[in-house]
Amino acid sequence: MDVFEAITSRRAIKHFDPAHRMNDAEVTRLIEAAMQSPTSFNIQHWRFVTILDPELRKELRALGNDQAQMTDASLLIVMTADVDAWKKEPQRYWKNAPP
Repeated sequence: MDVFEAITSRRAIKHFDPAHRMNDAEVTRLIEAAMQSPTSFNIQHWRFVTILDPELRKELRALGNDQAQMTDASLLIVMTADVDAWKKEPQRYWKNAPP
């Protein structure tokens, strides 16, 4: 699939089967794919938090404009980022940069 086909065929899925559960191998594959996303200077300042607890997912749904996906999707991953990561040992990002 080329990039233009990917862009034009993309869809936002809004309805999920609440009874469906992903197995550990599927979850691992998704997380590993997400970890391949590029970051500036390879900072990789993100963390992926898998939310399994149904009660916590209900709380997050209430905070997230009551989006059904938060409770109905078979997997809920919250992506967090350390926006100050670049301040921690910043020379490491420049050591392999071209002059």
